[in-house]
Amino acid sequence: MVDPGYRSPRDPPEADSIWRLHGLFTALVCYGEPTPLSGSQPAESKMRFEAVLRPGVDDDFDAIEAAVLRAAGAPPATRLLADVARRTSNEVERIFAAVVAASIRPFSVSQLAARLLLSRRTLFRRCAALDIPTPKRLCSLGRIFTVERLADWSGQPSGAVALALGFSDYANYRRLVRRVLGSPPSIVRQRGGLEFVTTAILRELSGSRQQNQNGTF
Repeated sequence: MVDPGYRSPRDPPEADSIWRLHGLFTALVCYGEPTPLSGSQPAESKMRFEAVLRPGVDDDFDAIEAAVLRAAGAPPATRLLADVARRTSNEVERIFAAVVAASIRPFSVSQLAARLLLSRRTLFRRCAALDIPTPKRLCSLGRIFTVERLADWSGQPSGAVALALGFSDYANYRRLVRRVLGSPPSIVRQRGGLEFVTTAILRELSGSRQQNQNGTF
């Protein structure tokens, strides 16, 4: 966690370049607000932040935990969103970026719509117009992706990660994966794990209508 507005007079001129290089390899969480912020990128910095926390506003333990979990093993999420933007449109990428950001915890379609500053009905209509899965299925895909991303990063079983991310038990996660991807987590791992999930998401977001629109999360 770094404060992009802090700079000691004793720091050498190349310090900013070192931080930028460091940021290429380490997920950074911005903490502090002496500089204007735009999205997840401080306006006068070239560092990429996975999350932004403002002192006294959203820096409680839950917010810090969520920020750390979003930043942990972040490169697969960054690559996925870049691929979504390249294959689809900025609007599809924006919707799924909100899904990925929310997927650290259990969340509802209404909460997703609120993140996007849309009504629930409008979000359903936008997804239909964009020919992408329903918001409910997007949320399910996001939850699966996040569990598998953190399992891949941590080396922990997906069941343990699912419990840590708010699933009541592993059986619920297993049923979700089977319902959404057509196979249980054990088969998903045999087929490539996170890479398999990422490919499935890209295929669905590229305009192929899902067969099952009843996935829950």
